[in-house]
Amino acid sequence: MSVFKTFSNPLVGGIFLGLFAILLEFHDIPLEIAGGLDLYSSSGNPLFFIILGIIGGSFISSTFAQEFGIKIPTKIEIFKAVVAGILMGIGSTLALGGNIGGFYTATANFSASGLTMFLGLIIGVLMGLKYLIWEAEKFPSKGGINIYLKKFGTVIGIIVLIIILWKALGYLKSNKEKEILGKLLLFSAIAGFIIQRSKLCMAKAFREPFISGDSLMTRSFVLSLFIATTGIFFLKFSKIQDSYFYVIPTFVLGSFVGGILFGLGMVLADSCALSMLWKLGEGQLKLLIVTVFFGLSTSIFRYYLEHVWNIWEKGFLGKKVYLPDYLTYPGAFFLVLVVLFLWIFFVEWNRRTRRFIIKI
Repeated sequence: MSVFKTFSNPLVGGIFLGLFAILLEFHDIPLEIAGGLDLYSSSGNPLFFIILGIIGGSFISSTFAQEFGIKIPTKIEIFKAVVAGILMGIGSTLALGGNIGGFYTATANFSASGLTMFLGLIIGVLMGLKYLIWEAEKFPSKGGINIYLKKFGTVIGIIVLIIILWKALGYLKSNKEKEILGKLLLFSAIAGFIIQRSKLCMAKAFREPFISGDSLMTRSFVLSLFIATTGIFFLKFSKIQDSYFYVIPTFVLGSFVGGILFGLGMVLADSCALSMLWKLGEGQLKLLIVTVFFGLSTSIFRYYLEHVWNIWEKGFLGKKVYLPDYLTYPGAFFLVLVVLFLWIFFVEWNRRTRRFIIKI
């Protein structure tokens, strides 16, 4: 089908992700994955419906494209999946968001914690690449098992599509509280469909410039974050959105340390929080393991931080820093643009010079 080729460029996925983040923000819902995996708040949690929608949309897309299959990982990949899920869960708890919520959405909302998590993610990814070099020398990969379901996949995909539409319409016809859940399920399924086709993955955006020098995925996320930041800037500047919406109290320590742990986990998982979901929709069992341990570690660690140790009230992991309070709105917007420019400038320079390419 030509529609699948249309969405195959990650730039398309990046553009849609930015628009999706603005749409959610307009409805007072942040684009965040880790919060939806918190078992203590999953019932009626709108973030949980975002996760369900993305997985469902990805499943539909992969079955229609005949890409769905049960992909069984090797033993070492299973071990890495467990460790990756735990690291991502702890990291996202310390930063109060994963690479999407703690970095992408926080930065777009002019929370200073997003920028410190960005630095932490870079360090974590570099640490992960060092490990991969060691692993490639000591434990060369022997592959896994792929069981493709091309004959029945499309039929199952159609059934899932009908179920999502049925559930979404049911919520839309219900009361106002449940109406938003119907919208979330529907729009998230569309997001999952497009993002799966575009193969959008922030882990690759951080990793590939240091391995192959490829910059396409990085450019896709830079464009996406620019779109999201621009849209949210106008929402907040025009007072449509509350100025302090999604300003996270983790600047500096929580976001920085959380970014390091999450970045390391991303490399071990070979996925970010977003790509974890669409790869799960493709039938990758390694990402199912990552998701399970991500959710368990997030739920347990967040419970203790919030309800037992009251860590946020004590401010041990940082505080809320809203950049416009110090730089004005234009100044904060300009700072984010500078960070994005420096990111893409380094990646493009490294692609040409291959100065910081790590051979694995």
